[in-house]
Amino acid sequence: MLRAWLEKPLRPGATTVTLSPEESGHLVRSLRARRGDVVVVLDGSGMIAEGRLSSADGNAAIIELLKVSRAPESFPHVTLVQSMPKGGTMDDLVRSVAEAGVNEIQPLMTARCEVRLDAERSQAKAERWRDQVIEACKQCGNPWAAKVQTPNYFRAWCDALPPITEGELRLTASLEIDAEPVGLLRLTGITRVVWLVGPEGDLNPEELAAARHAGFRPISLGHAVLRAENAALACIIATQVLSQQVKHS
Repeated sequence: MLRAWLEKPLRPGATTVTLSPEESGHLVRSLRARRGDVVVVLDGSGMIAEGRLSSADGNAAIIELLKVSRAPESFPHVTLVQSMPKGGTMDDLVRSVAEAGVNEIQPLMTARCEVRLDAERSQAKAERWRDQVIEACKQCGNPWAAKVQTPNYFRAWCDALPPITEGELRLTASLEIDAEPVGLLRLTGITRVVWLVGPEGDLNPEELAAARHAGFRPISLGHAVLRAENAALACIIATQVLSQQVKHS
């Protein structure tokens, strides 16, 4: 299935769309799309437009729209608050959780996090990860693009948290001895889930205490100690599975 990305939301009543030069080049040159090919167009806001490539221009490809629909937003709303792993691991992490259906990603710099970014680099990284989200949506067909926030320090993020609201569940992927098994979670009546995932070696004691004070419950993902990127993906998938159980109960 050929998929393309529309940088701006689709105009109501539009019958054609013209892709950006970058997206046109990828579709026509990299994917070798030809005139008449069926293409699914996404814009990240839930829109799914099926059409045919009417102009295979590598700089301004035009797609004639045949059918436009809107997918319901995923429920509950899932936010991942992630201590940034080193190297390029965060790129892969963002792509994986975006494919799994996370709604929002807040990168963090924690005490045991080896990554430190100034304001300029933080903005550049956030833009790069937003591009990763787009690629993930095109890969898996997810019509809702996760929102990627600018990286923040743990203390600043924690201090700015509003009081926990009705229907909100705050969880920490934890190695603590009193952590609850993830399989025992119940999402009935839950409209928002926030997962906090620490770095390799977990959050330090002060951060764990601050998270508990902010309403985060420690949750065990099993006996194995997972790498940060695998723990993040496990949290999102577990939430999706548990939410499906609620829908079908």
